[in-house]
Amino acid sequence: MKILNARMSWVLAASLMFAGCVSTSSIPDNKVSLKQASQDNVALGVAYMQQGRRDLAMQKLQLALQQDSGNANAYSYLGLLYYRSGDIERADENYREALDKAPDNPQIQNNYAVFLCQQGKFKDSEKYFVKAAQNPLYPTPEAAYANAGMCANQVPDKVAAEQFFRKSLAINPNYPLALYQMARMSYDQKQYRDALGFIQRFDSASPTPRPEVLLLAVRTENALGDKQGAEGYAKKLRILFPDSPETQQLNQSYNNAGNSGQ
Repeated sequence: MKILNARMSWVLAASLMFAGCVSTSSIPDNKVSLKQASQDNVALGVAYMQQGRRDLAMQKLQLALQQDSGNANAYSYLGLLYYRSGDIERADENYREALDKAPDNPQIQNNYAVFLCQQGKFKDSEKYFVKAAQNPLYPTPEAAYANAGMCANQVPDKVAAEQFFRKSLAINPNYPLALYQMARMSYDQKQYRDALGFIQRFDSASPTPRPEVLLLAVRTENALGDKQGAEGYAKKLRILFPDSPETQQLNQSYNNAGNSGQ
């Protein structure tokens, strides 16, 4: 699903720390508990997923469940793995099993909500996003609210989306994903000064420039009639991301209109 323009996308909550993971065999020795071995194998499975090695990831996650059948994290990441493999039915089964094992786990609630939204089940997903955001154990509720806003945008329900993005920013005024989304919505509503304000806040909050934000900044500055400001953002986009789709869009618009961003 493509809600975002380019690479900024869903925030999937990771409930494990992966540093110092231990490679485990099917039966650990007496010094390592089965539950710890199971968690270690989940961490290894996630690492393999990140590397695109799905077969190895599947092996480690299934092994984790052999060692601890109550490991909710293993079920949750199996859900993600099955989804990426195109097996939607098994993905849903494993996410539900994860929630059955840990019904109050906010990371699993958020990740299942992302899955539901990707399946077009918007109302169901909203319920889980809000549960995650309101869970006092969730360290980043702003992420769940931003995810809910992205899902509402797909309905599309712009009013609900804006409410969720503003809830995200009420918790963390410098949350880059919500700032970018509010900039996009403001631009689409022709509220160009508001859009520029959100872009400038994004620039201050995020240490890493993003090509999609820079392109939006070019267009916003052009809409405000600030050609110098637009050219500054355009130059930055071309220098930092010369091969990006956004730079290609910018150059195409420049060739068509005779100036950057229009």
